[in-house]
Amino acid sequence: MTGPLLSVFMPTYNGALYVREAVESVIHNGFPDFELVVLDDGSTDETVRIVEAIRHPAVRLLRNPANLGVVETRRRAVPLLRGRYVAMLDQDDIAISGRFDAQVQRLEMADGPDIIGGAIENFGDMDGMKAYYTSHAEVCASLLFNTSILISAACMKLSPLQNGTINYSIEAGPAADYALWVDAMLSGLRLENLATVVTRYRRHAASMTRTGLPEMLACAMKVRERVANAYFPSFEAGERAALVGALSGWFATMQRWRDGVCALAHASIQAGEIPGIDTALMARLLSGRALRFIERAVTDGVVGYDLLEEMSERNPYFEQWRAMAGGEFDRQIMALFSRPDHL
Repeated sequence: MTGPLLSVFMPTYNGALYVREAVESVIHNGFPDFELVVLDDGSTDETVRIVEAIRHPAVRLLRNPANLGVVETRRRAVPLLRGRYVAMLDQDDIAISGRFDAQVQRLEMADGPDIIGGAIENFGDMDGMKAYYTSHAEVCASLLFNTSILISAACMKLSPLQNGTINYSIEAGPAADYALWVDAMLSGLRLENLATVVTRYRRHAASMTRTGLPEMLACAMKVRERVANAYFPSFEAGERAALVGALSGWFATMQRWRDGVCALAHASIQAGEIPGIDTALMARLLSGRALRFIERAVTDGVVGYDLLEEMSERNPYFEQWRAMAGGEFDRQIMALFSRPDHL
């Protein structure tokens, strides 16, 4: 029996407050050839009853034998999906009308990607649109910093998941989505985002991004280390560790701050040697991060001009970085010391 063109996958756990709205946004999205697979992870509220009451032939409700966690639930869903493509939607989010048609059309183009996301519209505790970098080269550059495709906005070819090219990593914990896109990039898959909004992303206190934030940040740091290893293989281990620490905003001591800023400067210089990414974007993002860290330290009064001059004398990469862009970075640093709040 031939399956649908698109499988929409929705993991659920105690989502009674929002799951009906999420399911109905899929049913009424306007895409004709789909199934919606809802895999419940041992809910103890009314989630299952609510989904069961939605009578629609495309909805398939399945249940885990026990509460296994969202990463294992996503892993278990892969062999259950029957489509050529799979779109993801979390139980508390809303798929914008026309989302699946736009994403599948792009995936089916001759020059289309393997994975495509899109912009999101925040609602609930936070408002406003969030756009992501659109081209493959931009997405790959930004993966050094964080996840570049929101899982609840993602649509992708199902075959890389089913043939094991990529898979959800239990070890990556709450950063499993980030790790999935990094695995995809390192496997040679193409990633893009639509510039248009595809998902309304609900912000609320009970979301996993709020409740599991400390663990997520720690796990994301490990994923970021993999990207740094791939992009900067010539760096010594200590310098790569300093770079990852800086990208993660981690400075426990003044020495770590110095090492981190110098690593960011070196990485900005080396960005042009990384194949397959938007090197100008990478250099700009790294330099911007370095400038922000310097500005914060100068504003807080913990770093003076003498220290920056000493860093330039001791680290040739930091000195070279200050002279980049026609000396623009050096001018921005000098401007910090003439601001009224520093005089």
